[in-house]
Amino acid sequence: MKKNFSFLYLFPQLFFSGLFLLALIYGLWDSFSVEGRMSIAYYKEIFTRGDTLPSIFYTLRISFLSSFFTLLLSILLSFLILYFSEKWDRLKPLLQLAIIMPHSLVALFLLFFLSQNGFMARIFYALKLISDQTAFPELVYDRFGIGVILGYIWKELPFVLFFSLPLAYSVDGKLGEAARTMGASPLHSFFLITLPLSIRQYLAAFFIIFSFSFGSFDLPYLLGNTTERALSVLAYQELQRGFMNRPTALSYNGIMLLFSLLLSFFYFCFLPKKKG
Repeated sequence: MKKNFSFLYLFPQLFFSGLFLLALIYGLWDSFSVEGRMSIAYYKEIFTRGDTLPSIFYTLRISFLSSFFTLLLSILLSFLILYFSEKWDRLKPLLQLAIIMPHSLVALFLLFFLSQNGFMARIFYALKLISDQTAFPELVYDRFGIGVILGYIWKELPFVLFFSLPLAYSVDGKLGEAARTMGASPLHSFFLITLPLSIRQYLAAFFIIFSFSFGSFDLPYLLGNTTERALSVLAYQELQRGFMNRPTALSYNGIMLLFSLLLSFFYFCFLPKKKG
């Protein structure tokens, strides 16, 4: 009886995982088949377009930069949190609240604060720092993706801290504290003991957010410009043109899936292994 109940608990997870795998297989088959035969015609078609390669490089750039700066900020904030002995029980609910914030709400906040008609532009104009609100730097809808990168950092930083800090707390509470007792400064204790022993967790979080941001749709769609678009936005635009363009859209999704698989392979092969 107990085993039957255990299976019932697992059934929803197995059911939705099965649906996900079926949709994934169907999508791949649809992108690699023409009239029921295996073909790479749709992939040839999208790579002959002038916007596909720039879109790949644009997506890679905003994904890598946002993930890299998030990683650096998370390490710096981890040091400050441990240095000021902030309790994990008090910090955890705040990080959880930040994680569940929708990306659309983040985009709305960034538009309100950083657009040329937004709060910061009006403050700069009121202080006579700029001659006109249009002179405020273009931080959203820009071709460099600054607004998209800032949005990803806003969303991903709480996740990296939530994912990595428990291990850093554990290491710092034992070995880090012992090092400080023997005369090491908090800076040396963190960067020579705590961080090296917990770096795997930070790098794992980096790969997760890198893969996520590469395939994400909402922030590039809401904050990106119209000349350079992310791969997910190109896939969405193909679907908007009609049902017959679905295989082309799925080909863009196939590129994003391939990148995620390559990133996973790199993660498992080259990430520092756990010792002991």
